Amino acid sequence: MPSPSLSAGSAGGMAPVLKFNGYGELAGLLYYSPHSVTYEEDLYPTALHLFEAHKFLDHRPDLAERIRQCERVEEVTTISEGLGEFVRRDWGNIALVMMDEVLYLKFRQHDDLHTLLLDTYPADLVYVESRDLFWGDGAGIGKNELGKSLMRVRERLRIEGGMGSITPS
Repeated sequence: MPSPSLSAGSAGGMAPVLKFNGYGELAGLLYYSPHSVTYEEDLYPTALHLFEAHKFLDHRPDLAERIRQCERVEEVTTISEGLGEFVRRDWGNIALVMMDEVLYLKFRQHDDLHTLLLDTYPADLVYVESRDLFWGDGAGIGKNELGKSLMRVRERLRIEGGMGSITPS
């Protein structure tokens, strides 16, 4: 896969486009990067672990804990998909808000990632993943929801100003 690239936006003063994937200096932006996230005193190995656990935390904490305990990030989605019948009923309505919150925690808890994300301003962020039509660009036909979520989190962090990170215990 190509390295992150910055390309000029269209004429008319639009923001530049910053493309990223799982390689290179911007790999830390991904929800599955190896950066832990603390939530309610529990340590999750990655933001993806926490995101998937949120599908079950309120009503099936045992299943959420099973996801939290996954040692390999590759197992997280597979296990979560296998538990589909237990996913909270409103998940389709709140998934994007939950991703924003999970990423917000991640970028607040890691000063280096906080700076990395803020340094992407004002670029439009595009997650280059041809096989992912939802989170990625889907080879030009995807929704790029990860990029959109990162831009919302970046704006929230910019409004708050300063580093002010909360370091995991």
